[in-house]
Amino acid sequence: MPFDVMEQKAARQAPPEVIESLKRAAELPPLPDRPIKTPFLKRCFDIAFSGLILALTLPLFVAAMVAIALENRLRGQKGPLFYLEPRISQGRQFHFRKFFIFKPEVIQRLKDEGTFIHTKFLEWDGVSLTRVGRILQRSYLDELPQMINIFVGDISVVGPRPVNLEVYEEALERGVLNWKVLRTGITGPYQSLKGHGLTRQDQYLLDRTYVEMVRTKPGNEVLRADLKMVGRTFLVMARAQGL
Repeated sequence: MPFDVMEQKAARQAPPEVIESLKRAAELPPLPDRPIKTPFLKRCFDIAFSGLILALTLPLFVAAMVAIALENRLRGQKGPLFYLEPRISQGRQFHFRKFFIFKPEVIQRLKDEGTFIHTKFLEWDGVSLTRVGRILQRSYLDELPQMINIFVGDISVVGPRPVNLEVYEEALERGVLNWKVLRTGITGPYQSLKGHGLTRQDQYLLDRTYVEMVRTKPGNEVLRADLKMVGRTFLVMARAQGL
């Protein structure tokens, strides 16, 4: 999409600093096709943040697992406690963890049909979630297991949101290397700015700006940017705009 068309779409709601960031991103040279090392301070923050969240929410974590198991038993269904979806982070595949909030028979039917499972549409179709699943999804508690992904180093707190293989390969064909060179995250520039009417192309550009910062700036600057984005993300979640 030409930048002037993209800018017109975004300018309706996006603040001037976001429009300026999109312009700068559009003018950046192509990314070098090699992995970017995670700064030490960024990794320390990842471990501290995820470890603290896991410790503070341990009772909720256990309660969610018990509730999922009980509902499955009451429905006469057998289902796992966690949903593991293949995603891409820094060019490699890993299992993105979420609580299993779906009706087991829905997932099984899609598997039997050989249909590609992209859980986003299942979360919003109105019929595929269990009762416990709807509660967990509305309160963002279904995302808690992703803290394990962060703690073990699959992903970071901040980075391009991990995508499935289909989206990753499509991005590579367009020359978008964000997910190939940098460790992905549960939130990033695009997620922390939801509500401004930004497009998918805007997401690529905002992520590209973040990737460039991690590639070229010292760890303390990256950490400050991460903290700022985490703060903005909590505001987005408080407005129930999702990640």
